Amino acid sequence: MKIGIIGFGNMGSIFAESFCSSGYFKKEDIFVSDKDKNKISIAKRKGYRIETNTELAKKTDIILLAIKPDDIEKVIEQISGFLNRKKLLISIAAGVKIKRIEGKLKNKIPVIRVMPNLNIKVKEGIIVYCKGKNAKEKRNDVLFKKIFSPLGLVLQMPENKFDIITAITGSGPGFIFYIADVLTKICEKKKIERKNAISLVKTLFYGSGKLLFYSNQTPEELKEMVCSPKGTTIAGIEIFEKNKFPDIFQKAIEKSEKRSKELSKNSKK
Repeated sequence: MKIGIIGFGNMGSIFAESFCSSGYFKKEDIFVSDKDKNKISIAKRKGYRIETNTELAKKTDIILLAIKPDDIEKVIEQISGFLNRKKLLISIAAGVKIKRIEGKLKNKIPVIRVMPNLNIKVKEGIIVYCKGKNAKEKRNDVLFKKIFSPLGLVLQMPENKFDIITAITGSGPGFIFYIADVLTKICEKKKIERKNAISLVKTLFYGSGKLLFYSNQTPEELKEMVCSPKGTTIAGIEIFEKNKFPDIFQKAIEKSEKRSKELSKNSKK
């Protein structure tokens, strides 16, 4: 089994690295193409096989489109003639719907659209996917899950949920890192040395996340365990509530969802 990655930017390079470290692919089974010569140089140094888009499409069984929405049509035009029903085309291009991809293909090619998040880098990602009309065969499901399950949680959802999923799981790590950064800066303002501040915040998020993941209790129940009456935690949460933090967070999610919808509309033009 050979996989081709068209686009060696942030996500493309993370996928290549993750596929290797999962043990499912060897480096010689991973083909890379990119229009940016610097990215190709990086891919070459890392030991991946370098090809043009067309050669990559010919030589691989799975093609992952890790490119910008504006480049989709041009790339599909280049590779379409070298695809067949035995191959699997996977797209992580933001906002580009399956119907648009299928409309540019010459043959009935199985297409799967994926919304991954950055956490695949440590094999704790969230990979949400939906299948095109030509990818209904069970073997496509089995193959997809085999490849992506080592990278985190794999969930199938309808394509009409992708905008909200993009906002929650795609943007979510950025929101969490933002809060971690705010906490780090508060530590520094309170005269805690930066390296200690970073260690404290990293361990706080790691430990809390682990407890949330492995506990049978809900987030609300865990919160109540920390909030003793008239204690320090409840005093802080009162400030969150007074300043309507839940509303602020919901607005952030909804703004991200709206932006995802805008990207989807713009990608049709």
